Amino acid sequence: MSDLFHALRERLLTAGVAPRHARRYVMELREHAADLTAEEMAAGLPLREAQALALKRLGGQEVLAQALLQRGEFRSWGARAPWAVYGVAPLLGVLAIYGLALGAIVGILVAHRPAPGAHPILPPWFGAATMALGYLHNLVLPLLVGSGLACMATRQRMPALWPSVALLIVGIVGGAGVAEVQLPKVPDGYVELVVGWSFICPYVNLDMALRHIAAILLLSLVPYLAWHIWRKAVPQSPGGPEHGHLIET
Repeated sequence: MSDLFHALRERLLTAGVAPRHARRYVMELREHAADLTAEEMAAGLPLREAQALALKRLGGQEVLAQALLQRGEFRSWGARAPWAVYGVAPLLGVLAIYGLALGAIVGILVAHRPAPGAHPILPPWFGAATMALGYLHNLVLPLLVGSGLACMATRQRMPALWPSVALLIVGIVGGAGVAEVQLPKVPDGYVELVVGWSFICPYVNLDMALRHIAAILLLSLVPYLAWHIWRKAVPQSPGGPEHGHLIET
C-alpha cells in the first residue's frame, strides 16, 4: 500500500503541489485507509481483502489527486511563478552576495583608516582576507545557492527548464563578478577597489571567472540534469503515476 501512496504523492508533486501539502495530504489518506482497513477486518475480511476494499472506498488515484489540485492555494510558488522563483530570485541572490563581499572589503578599508580621509593602513592579513572573500562570492556561495535551488526544484519535481535557467544565472553571473582590491604601488598611493564583471572590457580575471563558472555548473547544473535524465530513463513501478487507480498488488 505504501508504494501506491508514494505514486499519488509523485503525481501531486509533478502537478505543482508544494511538497509540504502533498506530504500532509498523503499522510491523512494513509490514516484514513488504515481506519477503513480496520473496519473491514472487524467485519470479518482478511487483511489483503480489507486493504483492497479500503482503497476502493477511497477512490481512484486521479480522483484523489484532483481533490487537492483543484485548490490553487496548495501549489508551490515555483509552479505558480517559475520566472520569479527561478529567474528573478537567483539573480537578486547573486547580486546580494556580490554586495556583501563589496561591503566587507569597504568595511575593512574604513576600519583601518587612522583618521577620516586618510589612507588606510592595511593589516598583514588583508591580502589573504580579500582572496578568501573573492573565492566566497565567486565560487563557494554561488555554488551553495545553486545547490539549494537544485535541491528545491528536485523536491518540487519541477520541469528542468526554469531550474536550469536559475543554475545558469547563478553560475555565470556569480562566477564572473569582480570585487578586487589593487594595493598601491608606491608607499603613499591609493588603494583601488575594482568593481565589475569579467565579461565586460577590460575582462578582469577572465580566466579565473571561467574556471569558477565551470566548477559551479559542473557541481550544480550537471548533477541536476543527470537526475532528470535518470528519472526519465528508470521505468516507473507498477503502482506508479501512470496508473489511474490505487490497486493493491
